[in-house]
Amino acid sequence: MKRKWALWLACLLLLSGCTGRGGGNPNDTTSPAGEQELTEIENGLTLSGFFYKNTLSGNVADPYILVHDGVYYLVCTGGSRFTVKTSKDLVTWKEKSEPLITLADTGWAVSSGWAPELYEYNGKFYLLFSAVGQNGLAAIDIAVCDTPDGKFVPLKKGQPFYAPNYTVIDGNLFFDDDGRVYMYYSKSVSTNIIDGNPTSQTWGIEVKPDLSGVIGEPVLIATPEQPWELKSGSTRWNEGPAVFKENGTYYLLYSANYYATENYSVGYATSDTPLRRFDKPTNSRLLYGNGKTVTGPGHCSVFRSPDGTEMYMAYHVHTVPPTADGGRSLAIDRLLFREDGSLAVDGPSETRRPLPSGLNGFTHVTDYTYSGSGEKAEFAASSNIDNLFDGIADASVRNIYSMDEGGKVEIKLTTPTELATVLVYPSSMGEYAPGSVDVTVNGTYVIRELPFAGNLGNPATVTLTNLPEGTKVESLTLTVHLKKGNEYAALAEIILISQAK
Repeated sequence: MKRKWALWLACLLLLSGCTGRGGGNPNDTTSPAGEQELTEIENGLTLSGFFYKNTLSGNVADPYILVHDGVYYLVCTGGSRFTVKTSKDLVTWKEKSEPLITLADTGWAVSSGWAPELYEYNGKFYLLFSAVGQNGLAAIDIAVCDTPDGKFVPLKKGQPFYAPNYTVIDGNLFFDDDGRVYMYYSKSVSTNIIDGNPTSQTWGIEVKPDLSGVIGEPVLIATPEQPWELKSGSTRWNEGPAVFKENGTYYLLYSANYYATENYSVGYATSDTPLRRFDKPTNSRLLYGNGKTVTGPGHCSVFRSPDGTEMYMAYHVHTVPPTADGGRSLAIDRLLFREDGSLAVDGPSETRRPLPSGLNGFTHVTDYTYSGSGEKAEFAASSNIDNLFDGIADASVRNIYSMDEGGKVEIKLTTPTELATVLVYPSSMGEYAPGSVDVTVNGTYVIRELPFAGNLGNPATVTLTNLPEGTKVESLTLTVHLKKGNEYAALAEIILISQAK
């Protein structure tokens, strides 16, 4: 079966039935009777240019990322002015000193510029944002420019694009594939009282195709109702909407609870049409912190990898947990789809992550099959998602399986491919952290005892530059060895990466 994403190997595979290696020479290349003798090779140097890490630095709140001509454009909440940061690798960001627009440029806004979003539409670029006007209410405005980093001009000088008689923030435009346009936004707690409770709700309304105004009346999309959304007392939030469409289903991502607390999290809902009350799953919480090193993940946007095979979520987290007192920082993680259409996020990640497929000439190889057998750990839960999870998995989806000493993962590529790197992610939980892994290529070459170095959850990086030139990988065997004192070894994710010639 073809995999669009890096395969979730632990749900079906995990492995046992193998005995320990014993106390022999680790460089011994002999194999058991009936097996081909292995040629041992050294691991290559770690390749540069295919990792990123959520470093929790910089002042980035309410991030939105637009990808245009191979460049990532990042805009975020800016106070009295909105600026743009650009990057070609999601690692190094450069901020343009000149603002895209200031509140003074609008002719109506006076303070609190929030949550900008940047779109490419009909050959031009549009900046959507909210701000507070002279009447004390926040409204939503749109500005336009010929380039994504130039000087933006309001569509309507002196008046906002959308200004009902209540405060609206966190605007989000969705361009449907039938040519119709919709805007989603939050009715703020400051002017929206429901049953005596200040309540932020998500609403939607159709927009004219030329973005000159709205069509019809707003429709309620989501309101705080599930237990996880009600952690901030009598004041309640469903805010920061982001809508996209996948396989005919409309997905709403939203944030709930007060942003400055550790309870701020992302949920999701679905619909078969863009303007109605979206359906939330039984537990709609999708992305949340661990209460220690990562708190307050929320207000997200989505973008695709350069080759279109992967979807990513950009969001902010508290720079210094557990509150927003130390500011907010950019984080990026992969957004995934289960076979039933439900969502999962491979995060919040704290380890080195592979850059999106197609960036910097590296592509994720996903067309392969796997096999194995083994005893799963008691904490593992079944799932049909085609990905494993690193780092935070134990706190979110718990899709980790374990293996005994010498357990093997057998991978067969559908099309033999020259691989540059294989990333083998272990469990982030100390009691399930493996000690090392052997990697056998094509049943012929072996790299022995690669360590899982650094912090828990960091991968063993297999660099195949020492294979004979031109070697195409047909199969891989990963043999996992226990860390001293551990009863099981659990893998969290395996990613195969090729490099364009």
